[in-house]
Amino acid sequence: MGLDDHDFDGLTREMLFTKVHSIPMDNANVRYSMSNKPARTQSKVFILVRPPNATDEQGRTQLLVGIQDPVDKRLQLLTLYVERQNTQAPQKSSSEKSTLNVTFGELRKAQSVVDSCKISDGGETIMILSEDKNGLQELSLQSPWSQLTTVTLPLLFFDNLNSLNYSGNHKANREGRGRQSIGVGVPGTQIDSLCHPKSRGVVDLLDKSGRFHRIRIKLQPSSPQVRKTLDVCRSVLPASHTEKMLAGWWHVMQWVEGLELQGLEPTPADLEWSSLVILLLSSFLALEFSKEPLMHPSSNDFRQSIKSNNWDAMQLYETRNSSACPTWMRKKGWQWLLDGGVLDGANTPGQSSSQSSNFMSVHIRLAKQYLSSNEGTLAFGKEGYLPTAVCRSRESRDMAAWSLMLSLHLLAEEEKLTILSPEESTSGQSDLRGLLCQLAWWLRWQRYKAMYELGMQAEMDTSRLSAPLINTNIPEPPVYYCILSWIQGHLTTQPVGDFLTLPQVYATATHSIPNEGPRKPSWASLIPRTSMFENLFRHLKSARNHAEMVVAMHDCGFTPQILETLPEGVMTPLQDVIFICQPNPPPSWSKEVLSLVNRTDIGAVLQPGKVWKALGPDTHAPTHVAKWDFRMLSQHVDDFHDQVEETDATERQAVVRTLFREDRRLNEAQNLLSSIKARILRLEPKPDWTEQEYLERQKELATTVATSTLAIPAGRGLLYYALRYPLLTQKYHIAGFNLTCFVKPANNTVGVDKSLFTEEKINWSFFHQGVAGGLAISPHAKGIDTSWILYNKPGQDLSNRHAGFLLALGLNGHLKSVAKWVAFKYLTPKHTMTSIGLLLGLAASYIGTMDSLITRLLSVHVTRMLPQGAAELNLSKHTQTTGIMGIGLLYCNSQHRRMSEIMMSEIEHTDDGDEEDPLRDEGYRLAAGFALGFINLGNGSNLNGLRDMRLTEKLLTIATLTKRVELVHVLDRSAAGAVVAIALIFMKSEDHIVARKVDVPDTVLQFDYVRPDILLLRTMAKNIILWSKIHPTFDWIKKGLPREYRSLSKLNTVTKMQSRDLPFFSILAGLCWSLGLRFAGSANVQVRDLLIHYLDEFIRIVRTPAGNFDAELARGNARMCMDVVALSCATVMAGTGDLVVLRRLRSLHGRDDPNTTYGSHLAAHLAIGALFLGCGTTTFGTSNLAIAALIVAFYPLFPATVQDNQSHLQAFRHFWVLATDPRCLVAKDLVTGQPLNIPVLIHLKAGSPSAMANTTAVGRSRTTKSVTIRRQTPCLLPPLDDVTRVSTDVAALGFWDLSIDFERAPELMEAFRKNQWLYLRRRPAHESPFPATLRALGRGEIVGGILSLSDVATGAGGGGREPLEWLFKLDALRDLTHAERALVLDQLGSGGGIGEGEGASTAVDARLVLRSGLDGWSRDRLLGLRLLFEWMDRRGVIARPGGGEEEVRVRKRGKGKRAVGSSKGAKKGRKKKVVVEADPFIDVQGLGAGVVSENAWWLRDSVIEELKGRAWLAGWEGGGGGGR
Repeated sequence: MGLDDHDFDGLTREMLFTKVHSIPMDNANVRYSMSNKPARTQSKVFILVRPPNATDEQGRTQLLVGIQDPVDKRLQLLTLYVERQNTQAPQKSSSEKSTLNVTFGELRKAQSVVDSCKISDGGETIMILSEDKNGLQELSLQSPWSQLTTVTLPLLFFDNLNSLNYSGNHKANREGRGRQSIGVGVPGTQIDSLCHPKSRGVVDLLDKSGRFHRIRIKLQPSSPQVRKTLDVCRSVLPASHTEKMLAGWWHVMQWVEGLELQGLEPTPADLEWSSLVILLLSSFLALEFSKEPLMHPSSNDFRQSIKSNNWDAMQLYETRNSSACPTWMRKKGWQWLLDGGVLDGANTPGQSSSQSSNFMSVHIRLAKQYLSSNEGTLAFGKEGYLPTAVCRSRESRDMAAWSLMLSLHLLAEEEKLTILSPEESTSGQSDLRGLLCQLAWWLRWQRYKAMYELGMQAEMDTSRLSAPLINTNIPEPPVYYCILSWIQGHLTTQPVGDFLTLPQVYATATHSIPNEGPRKPSWASLIPRTSMFENLFRHLKSARNHAEMVVAMHDCGFTPQILETLPEGVMTPLQDVIFICQPNPPPSWSKEVLSLVNRTDIGAVLQPGKVWKALGPDTHAPTHVAKWDFRMLSQHVDDFHDQVEETDATERQAVVRTLFREDRRLNEAQNLLSSIKARILRLEPKPDWTEQEYLERQKELATTVATSTLAIPAGRGLLYYALRYPLLTQKYHIAGFNLTCFVKPANNTVGVDKSLFTEEKINWSFFHQGVAGGLAISPHAKGIDTSWILYNKPGQDLSNRHAGFLLALGLNGHLKSVAKWVAFKYLTPKHTMTSIGLLLGLAASYIGTMDSLITRLLSVHVTRMLPQGAAELNLSKHTQTTGIMGIGLLYCNSQHRRMSEIMMSEIEHTDDGDEEDPLRDEGYRLAAGFALGFINLGNGSNLNGLRDMRLTEKLLTIATLTKRVELVHVLDRSAAGAVVAIALIFMKSEDHIVARKVDVPDTVLQFDYVRPDILLLRTMAKNIILWSKIHPTFDWIKKGLPREYRSLSKLNTVTKMQSRDLPFFSILAGLCWSLGLRFAGSANVQVRDLLIHYLDEFIRIVRTPAGNFDAELARGNARMCMDVVALSCATVMAGTGDLVVLRRLRSLHGRDDPNTTYGSHLAAHLAIGALFLGCGTTTFGTSNLAIAALIVAFYPLFPATVQDNQSHLQAFRHFWVLATDPRCLVAKDLVTGQPLNIPVLIHLKAGSPSAMANTTAVGRSRTTKSVTIRRQTPCLLPPLDDVTRVSTDVAALGFWDLSIDFERAPELMEAFRKNQWLYLRRRPAHESPFPATLRALGRGEIVGGILSLSDVATGAGGGGREPLEWLFKLDALRDLTHAERALVLDQLGSGGGIGEGEGASTAVDARLVLRSGLDGWSRDRLLGLRLLFEWMDRRGVIARPGGGEEEVRVRKRGKGKRAVGSSKGAKKGRKKKVVVEADPFIDVQGLGAGVVSENAWWLRDSVIEELKGRAWLAGWEGGGGGGR
């Protein structure tokens, strides 16, 4: 097994068989495998499942196992009955367990079956190739639950165009010209076998010559409407009749096709629909007969001559459905034909306009022909298989006819609830309505017939062919079931009965329980919208407000797509309820419910969205797609490296520019941390200097400043952190150093002696340069894998820059995707810097995982991890120090006992003092202390598994015990590691005992025995343990100092430097560092001001002249303290670019004196980078890991020179990456993905540090109430632990407001850390006329890459005249308001429709459709208008609680109008107290007290009033001016 072998696939191919039943095969002989015919081909097994509608009387599902024996030509069918039984679980569990019971049925055998196979096309059946005694073959479709159907083969050819072996010309043979057929029919074809059955009824026929011929057997209608109509009829019939109805449809189709072949009838325009109509008409005509022979129509009924009139002939063949005229005549262009009386003279004088040749008359004649044919006799005769055959009882036949009639009626009502089924299309609503009208006429259902006729454009044929049935007495239902009237009654709280459903029809016909059994899913799929409304009105009984109403809609299956396809009259009430909930949906709603109210911006909050494309032409940043920016290609080669300082992510660049748009502080920070630009210095010449001496002084100054330049990369890594997305096709460039200086006022360019700054002498600076380049790559960048890393490997020799690059990739988590063998390839040369970078990077990428392979990699680089007796490692101590720290990261927070023991032993190890360069120096032991702290991070109060190690006692002893002279060097090396281990282990534990023991000594005299930096660490450790006791006040600083130093707590009285002040400076710096860690990334101004005070004082002290060695010693310690305080200030204000801190740090950067060490410059540049962390897009967090990483990165002992690693390995300076916390909130447009500049309100927890700081900042006393601060996006949020909620304030800017509630939904906090984009959706233009009109009229241009506040308010993005403005000159759109025009054009990208996308319907669309419904063409549209008018009167009543009754206030709608519930004698505008019943549609929450404005509804009252007026005028004109 290899290192990556984690799967064992040896057992995956085993199968376990269990015998359940055995049947005799009765084979004539034994089957043997032959070379040309294996045994597995000598039998065929297939399984059929009986359709759900065809279950037996016990409700069992039937499985049919078919076994075909081609040798004996026998087919055996074994029947299995599967029944699901629910067993009650034990009392402890309330759930039910279901078991399957399998019962074996009879075994059927069929002889003379050459071959058989299963055919699947919606349903399943068996195709059988049989052979008689004479050798004649027949293809048929059979199954136990269906009727035998003979299959007629199409013409088969020798050259199969679908075969891959065909080599002919497809173009010449496309239509069959010149092709030779193999025979006619099944006997002439000589089929040998049935092969390769596939879905959709596809099967291959193998003839005697070995040729395959692919055919398709159609088991179900291809037309969705015909299929649905047939399924509805089958769903209400008993199980024994369902599949036989389908077989009847097959037989009718074959019969109609046979008429065409005989030349008796032309093929109907829609064969499938015509066949179904003939089948249904025949089923009802068969009710006339009992045992008498079926009808024998005259020869005139069999043939009907085509009318000699050309117009009638054209009309007959062009009218494909039940309408009186073809579909094209319904268009406006042919309106004059119907309205102008032109058609009145179209018929010749000798001909009448009888409808005997229309659609229904033709099909009635065909139905009678079918009943008289042999096929009809087989279907409806004495041995018929259809439900109304004469062989059945009169009661069952009448019940079947009643069920078919009502099921078709319910389907017609279902189609009223969708606008996707056109009335005039073939097999559409008109066809179904015409069929129902004819059936109702036959059954003498006068009420139903009258309703069907209202919506038909053709007259009923009352001739002899369609006379009412005489021998039937099927009662008419007591009421007419109209779905629109039923919905209207529920929406307007009118008394209304239950609506008939398919389960009720089936239950009445079969005397069973409705809504039970396997048919339940099929019923819901056949009439889904009726079922939705039925469930909705049932849920509304318990709904108390609009929000619960919307949830009920979602639970019942309503989606934006379904709402959009509802008729406008039905859709408007539902949209009104949604529209009320749209501004402020409850926070508990799921994404699906939010999608229903078109608020996907809430569902998409903090979720990755669209890739942003800049809308303006001024975005100069290069993109990170696979092409170079043209500016990069055309720039001068000498300026190429300048591009390295920029970022490649256009979005990030736009955000960064907006963060610091008011000044150039970011540009200043970029200049300060640039290592490739010449430094500008000033050296004023003294009068006594010669020119040569002046030049020498310039070189000395340049050499001194070079030390500062070499310290820049570490800070630049923070500045450009996670901003770049590298171009995968180009090598990733890592810059070098430019150590030349431009000296003023002489304006000389001065270089340094390159021999002093070779890469071998300053290898750590190049290492930091590589880390800075790698950290600029975003952790979210794609494609950073093994191939890309090796592609960027510098040739054969490893370099220091590439070593740092590997560390950076590991810190960003990219080394997880690297193949493990690459690690060995890098480690084999034993290049120290590469080993450090790779080992630390791998450990950081796999932090806390305890990965076994990474553990082995790290262990072989640490002497202590090797087994006893192993040879000494030929590795540098820096590599072993890296291995120790890597183990700590890898086992972070695991409390691993073995690793804890190893780290503890390395801290307390006692070695010989004579060793010149010991392995376990202070830096090594410090790394062991850090590793021990990481392994047990923050678990000081829970060291259960390590109690017997006495870990705490040992660490406290090493950290605080008084020195023994002979072991002074050992204790000095271990003390720092022990202190930091205690700090990390007991972090935030509030353990006062450990804090008191690790604290600085009680007396000043003991300070002489403790190093000043150890005092600093012990002070920090104490306060990190007592986390909650840290307060940003001078009083807390004073209390933290020893009593002897409290008078000097503000440091302003220190005027000279003395070595006795070293403990005081160190303890004070430790307190400041504790403040910086406690409030890291908080941007707390109160903490900043406190730390700035001490930073100014330390800067003043450091700049005090030192007259002796004692003062110089104190200056070195004060400089260290100054660096710590500067880093603390930058840590608190991380990512803010605070000017107050920047001014101090810029002065530290400009130091050019030779006394300033490399480490002091390094600290200053780290502080500048932290202040602009990620160019303002990132800050620091305060989690346990974050605080530990900051302690490691900003450890106070800074290197004295570039190569100094004695006390702290320089590679650890980049651990701040583990402490980063991306909290930059960026608002984006949900439609365009463009960043926005909008105001947000940040609600802080009461009593939190951020709340206290913001309360104090405005001069108010501390309060326990929550504090709200206002910011502009993009902005950095306060620490998320201090934030309860973030909400936008963009209602006036045309967006929906959003809220991120971290308190109610803690999971959003983790989501925010992964993605800080807040997606906003624009509000539709119809919510309020005045602001909507202003936004619709607003025009603007996008300047830069982000929309400003004013741009958002005016709806920027237009500019110039709207090119589609001419549309509103049309009559239908002429009177639209400006807001409605903006809604139509979607200028603001709001998508103000029901769903999302450009085609979503809007209120304007509904208004136009409702207006067009007044033309009288459609009765359903008029019913929808009536529903809408009743709903408007109902929604005008707003209930609000008050006393024993509910006071109702009604807005005056117009003359002659009154509210629901008001009396006739009430005067206009008078308020009246009435008692109204509770209505879930009425809810005052979110609407405000008093009268509801008409703009609170989706479709305004004024629009409905206009429709009412138009309806009144249409009624007045239709009544001859006599009123409505």
